[in-house]
Amino acid sequence: PGWLLTPPARPYLDSILHKNQRRVFGLLERPVLPPNLVVPIVTYKLFVTGKSGVGKTALVASLAGTPVSPGHHETLGIEATTVFWPAKPQGSARPVIFQLNFWD
Repeated sequence: PGWLLTPPARPYLDSILHKNQRRVFGLLERPVLPPNLVVPIVTYKLFVTGKSGVGKTALVASLAGTPVSPGHHETLGIEATTVFWPAKPQGSARPVIFQLNFWD
């Protein structure tokens, strides 16, 4: 659970941060790692659905590290947001990077 706070996790965390803020990646971009630290990227597409005004877009924005709009505005169509998250599964010797494609 606390792997991200350990020194071996620092290069993976640095690959998704820019000036200690989560870097925003486009649909075709991914974190750059040195060749000796390349790990598998596991991709998930997450479709966020629910009633209007309950905070779906705010949830995705906070997970992506982007500013959350203080006022309510309706999302037109579908917004796609890509979030990368390094993790080391229990029982695994090497970390993986999860690519979470949120569709809101």
